[in-house]
Amino acid sequence: MKKIKLFDLLIDNGNLQETVDEMVERIKNNEVIEHIGVNSNKVVLCQKDPKIKKIIQQADMVSADGYSIVWACRWLKKKKIERVTGIDTMTELLKSAEKNGLSLYFWGTKERILKQLLIVLKQQYPNLNIVGAQNGYFKDETAVVKEIAECHPQILFIGMTSPYKEEFVAKYKRKFNANLLMGVGGSFDVLAGEISRAPTWMQQSGLEWLHRFMKEPKRLYKRYVFENIYFIYLVIKEKFK
Repeated sequence: MKKIKLFDLLIDNGNLQETVDEMVERIKNNEVIEHIGVNSNKVVLCQKDPKIKKIIQQADMVSADGYSIVWACRWLKKKKIERVTGIDTMTELLKSAEKNGLSLYFWGTKERILKQLLIVLKQQYPNLNIVGAQNGYFKDETAVVKEIAECHPQILFIGMTSPYKEEFVAKYKRKFNANLLMGVGGSFDVLAGEISRAPTWMQQSGLEWLHRFMKEPKRLYKRYVFENIYFIYLVIKEKFK
């Protein structure tokens, strides 16, 4: 896939199916791939933390996980780019993994939600090859990495928050013994039925953030108010630079 440079980050210019097809092909070639989804929050984070910016710059695949990135690419670069969300990519990968017999490991969220997720996935994808799972609450990170490595998953889904998951993956990328390392944020909670996703019309209208904000206004106030305002400032600054 071609890439578009935005705020010194290289964003893949591919749709959902193209993204998943490339992931599966590279897994079959036994490559080690780190995938990161970028939204306005991550762009702002990169401005504040050069370490995170470097991690994203060095990632193998970077998708536009937010309409803010789609809009910025079109306005600043005159390039049409499709939104490829983490949860949609994960869902399509689950289908492809069942079809191709790819092995999976799920790492993150609370133990109760993780168990519910595995039940739901086994119902929806009965032939899914799940080789392991670990909740996101642990004390010995090296022990967790060792456990994952011993399972040798072809796909490692990481349901943790940013920037922790990006830093963790960058630190142990070659020690997981996995092919695809993919952070999926709160996708575990959504697929397990713990949190509802925005209605389709809100997703397609670029209003999914509003649905999340209404669900958790106190926790997400800073992210969806101050950081979005700062992102708009960055876009305008870039436009007239």
